[in-house]
Amino acid sequence: YARIPETIIDLHGYTTREAEEVLHTLIRERKYAHVRIITGKGNRSAHGPVLAQFVRDYLNARQIRYNNAKLHEGGEGALEVFLK
Repeated sequence: YARIPETIIDLHGYTTREAEEVLHTLIRERKYAHVRIITGKGNRSAHGPVLAQFVRDYLNARQIRYNNAKLHEGGEGALEVFLK
């Protein structure tokens, strides 16, 4: 796979519900093979990190391949997602 994603989706500040809608649309439309999803690390969240784990769980439940982005591309606050 190319290291450069076709699009980058920034979910900073999204609720899990909003993030789920974005992910559902992304998967349903099948427009991209490689997407970088920025979740952030939850450092500013009142209840600690929620979104990053939510996105991982969502992808795992659908057997969608992903890995953490390289450090200079967001590290553990971003995922490289492979949809095709």
